[in-house]
Amino acid sequence: MKKTIAIIGGGVAGLSTGIYAQRAGYETIIYEKNTVLGGSLSGWYRNGYAIDNCVHWLTGTSDGTATNILWKELGVLTEESRIVQRPYLLSSETDGVRVTLWRDPEKTREEMLAISPEDATEINLFIDCVKVATGIVANLSSIPKIAKTVSESETVLSHFEFARRAVLYMGLNIEQWAARFKSEAIRNLLLDFTAKEYESYWLIVVYSFFAGGNADLLEGGSIKIADSLVKTYLEAGGQIKTNMAAKQICIRKRRIPRIERKAKIKTKYAETIIFENGEEVEADYIVCACDIKYVFSKLIKRKKHKSKIIRYIFDHEKEFPMYSAFHVAYSVDGLFEEIDDSLGFDCKPIEVGMQVYDRIIVKNYRMYGDYIAPEGKTVIQCMFLQYEKDFRFWKKLYKANNGRYRQMKKNIADAVLGEILNKYPQYEGKIEVLDTWTPYSYARRNNDTNGAFMRFITTAISRQATIAPEVKGVDNILLASHWLKYPGGLPMAAFTGKAVVDAIEEKEKPLIPFIGEITDKIAGVIDKKAE
Repeated sequence: MKKTIAIIGGGVAGLSTGIYAQRAGYETIIYEKNTVLGGSLSGWYRNGYAIDNCVHWLTGTSDGTATNILWKELGVLTEESRIVQRPYLLSSETDGVRVTLWRDPEKTREEMLAISPEDATEINLFIDCVKVATGIVANLSSIPKIAKTVSESETVLSHFEFARRAVLYMGLNIEQWAARFKSEAIRNLLLDFTAKEYESYWLIVVYSFFAGGNADLLEGGSIKIADSLVKTYLEAGGQIKTNMAAKQICIRKRRIPRIERKAKIKTKYAETIIFENGEEVEADYIVCACDIKYVFSKLIKRKKHKSKIIRYIFDHEKEFPMYSAFHVAYSVDGLFEEIDDSLGFDCKPIEVGMQVYDRIIVKNYRMYGDYIAPEGKTVIQCMFLQYEKDFRFWKKLYKANNGRYRQMKKNIADAVLGEILNKYPQYEGKIEVLDTWTPYSYARRNNDTNGAFMRFITTAISRQATIAPEVKGVDNILLASHWLKYPGGLPMAAFTGKAVVDAIEEKEKPLIPFIGEITDKIAGVIDKKAE
């Protein structure tokens, strides 16, 4: 009889687990609390327009890289997939001066030097480091082609050269790095990229991936990727049950037969999953592919089962910061060709949660495909970073007065729209609010800790916050989540799905050689007696 695996959570980690488990011969069911699968990899429609909540780029679009192979195994990338190569990673404008992270780093270098020759040293260090890293990405993506022409020593030297340059940025966050530049335009470009607490070398890694063709866009965005994962899983024979919010995992003591005993005896196992609707489910293995804090604070409440990453999550504010975002999406009667991709620019102060912002970053989603909007129209979105105090603000407001919560979202969306129209008055009367969502939206939908749709902000310390898929003291509960592996995100979520199936396979193996050894000894005794 096939062993069964119950998977709690239908996001990328859960779907990846299901796909690899089905292929390994297990019988799986994914239990998802929402009506649709995808988790943080989500997109939805409003008034005939598509809203993409996740993908700004997809790591793994370059053939031959490990992540590219993973996406192909999961059915995300196929021969029919269309990869969109964006002209630039990000553009930023300050007092009429625009600076851009172009696909060609040399073009970026030339532009930056023209804007601020006094920053030549920092600019050249930055671009040189990106170019070395880009070369490594290119080599990794074409290993079969270059194996005969590129020596192992050259590859080692390129990695050494990158390490030598990247060490200058280790432990230096983006805010500290930006302060090294005299040009305000360049400083704003760096700060527009992501949270200021991120290690500066993270931007270098992302930019090198982009320049090397390994962080492009899959036409169809989040909706397409999620649909592809669901399709691959169902074709592999998996089952899905939606509207199934897990309430508790019941753990029982277990007597282990002598023949099954190993050096380390595990005496507890998960017997059933109880769901909010009252249903109970049994399985040989349970994979929790959902928020880790939710697992250990609600599903498994025994302190001894808490892993080290839970300590990071519960006591993390200084060393392991988290962040979320406030989003607003607009429909546009027009293509908004003034912005090809993303542009940051100055604005009047806008209060969002507990923060005040004087810059807006507008992203045009037209290049995601024709599905994004009716012909001749597009969707633009703005995202404002939010931290834990902002999450608490939105949560308190939602619970105290939902009407005020909705009005606050509308006020922010209207204020942002006013600033966009101030810069682009030609769109007066042509832009309407489609949707708004807050950090608390992520918590309500996906049980995300503090509304954090990403893992910890990547700092020098957070790189150490990793965990194995096994749950200490319980033999048949395992974890799959982007929280488990640095740096998090879609690829890590997918990789942990594959890793958790490998871990289950290892759990199934040990008894076989043990029995084989006993059988060999018995056969040897019989042979001697026969002689």
